[in-house]
Amino acid sequence: MNYSFKIEKSLYMMIALVAIIGFLFIIIRSDLILSHGYMKEEKMLSAPIENKEDLSGYKRSSFLLLEGDDQPELAKTLKNNLEKIGKNVTQQQIGEGSIVTDHTDGIIIATEKIDELKDIQALLDYVKSGGSLFFAIRPSPGTALSALYQQVGIVEVGGFIETTGIELTEPMIGQATSMSFESEDIRNSSLALRVGKQATVYAKSTDDLPLLWSTNYGEGMFVFFNGTMFTDPSQGGLFIKGIQLMVPEFIYPVINAKVTALEGFPFPVPNGQHEGMTNEEMLRNIIWADLQRVEAKYDLNYTASYVSAFDKLTKKPGRDELAKMQENTVLYGRELLRMGGEIGVQGYHHAPLTEVSKSDTREQMEITAEQLEGALPGYRVSTYIPVDQNEPLTHLPFIHEVFPELKAVLANVEQPSMNDGVAVLPKQLNGFVDDPSLKWEAFNGLLMSGFMSESLHLQSLLLEDEDIDRSLLQFETQQKELKNNFPWLRNQTISDVAKGVENHVNTVVYEEHTKNGITFHLNQIQEPAYFYFSSNRKVESTENCVVTTIGPNLYLVETNHLTFHIRLGE
Repeated sequence: MNYSFKIEKSLYMMIALVAIIGFLFIIIRSDLILSHGYMKEEKMLSAPIENKEDLSGYKRSSFLLLEGDDQPELAKTLKNNLEKIGKNVTQQQIGEGSIVTDHTDGIIIATEKIDELKDIQALLDYVKSGGSLFFAIRPSPGTALSALYQQVGIVEVGGFIETTGIELTEPMIGQATSMSFESEDIRNSSLALRVGKQATVYAKSTDDLPLLWSTNYGEGMFVFFNGTMFTDPSQGGLFIKGIQLMVPEFIYPVINAKVTALEGFPFPVPNGQHEGMTNEEMLRNIIWADLQRVEAKYDLNYTASYVSAFDKLTKKPGRDELAKMQENTVLYGRELLRMGGEIGVQGYHHAPLTEVSKSDTREQMEITAEQLEGALPGYRVSTYIPVDQNEPLTHLPFIHEVFPELKAVLANVEQPSMNDGVAVLPKQLNGFVDDPSLKWEAFNGLLMSGFMSESLHLQSLLLEDEDIDRSLLQFETQQKELKNNFPWLRNQTISDVAKGVENHVNTVVYEEHTKNGITFHLNQIQEPAYFYFSSNRKVESTENCVVTTIGPNLYLVETNHLTFHIRLGE
């Protein structure tokens, strides 16, 4: 008996579809995908556009800083913080003769020794006639404080006490109406005091002691900080808020970006078990899968920092060993790039480079570069994330020589800066840990520079005592909070933030005031440029810029122009 079999057309289509999918998978895993522009895009930091106009005739915000011999670091920090955002600062010893207030937007006192003031009444008259005075550190009790305390809003004052934690009693930036940072690591030396009803309190300690407030006096205003934390350059968020209270309209350049770093990833996965899975299975099927899901949900654009090994360099790895080390880089690196992220470099291992000589540093980085080239042919490394160490920029020039396309560094520094053309950014949040002190540090960064960073150490999750589900849930919860509170923040790769750092550090804003508004003139610009602008007058219209409300009397300004105008209501 003869039998005949008839293969349906649909079966042929299914076979063809499987073949196509298999072919695409092979292509994706191959080097061909890396030849596409979005995988090999060269992110060069172009020169800023400079303003050829003579800007000397326009106003530039200026402040008088009264200092003493007791707080030299405080005076230095406050001066640097203001000059970094393009403001003029004149320094004067608090006990030196008369205080000249011409062409000054406000006076800042950066010393405890207010008893050295020669003429307290002159300061009171200055404020009463429309000036602003900011106590940037709590003063020492004495005759001067006894003469001033009622005018600055205090009804009762005692001696020094130590306070911890910060609670914001008035919204400053973002959607949250109040924020609390309860931590023993947030410390101030404060005056035990009470303030009157005429004072508007913006921040207090965890145990309810007022820390920052403002008080109207005549036509002017006193701003008072009842603490000592402004000496730390990374703790200047409340200082910036105080300046915004002092000045009717205040503008300064910001970065407007958040970065999420996967530190020391991809990495060689150590042998071991975790919750019934091998470490490799746990990383691939649980940790990485969840991080991909959260990235897609919040568009985080991860930046990874490749590490070759967990041990110190003893010899250059052979071909077989090199192939094994590259395995995870091929797998995770290419997936990360397809997600819109970038691959940076940490180095050969997790040891601080402060323990490594210059020659060994070069050798280790050259081996790392060779491994990355084998895994991601033609890919240009533009980000460096060193391990946590006291001197994070150790041997940076030698690392830059090995990776000449380097644009940005994420490290344990206090503030964003530029270092020989390379943007240097501070590490802040730990994505797997709910730490109030780190959140406070990130909040300061957001107020001061419009920048926030978050680091994830995936290898730490493979430790036996680590609760992976809790850590991943904490990370996602934090993304939701950040998105809800600060929806305007751009999620960028670290190298993409370099332009914003250039603007933040080097842009100076000049002001041309009219009855109805302000025309702003920039000395230079890297497009797009962002600014925080505070005003107690309503923004009615704009020219050459886009304005977004991001807090009470606070706006985010975006522009691609050297000159832009904001029209203000009454």
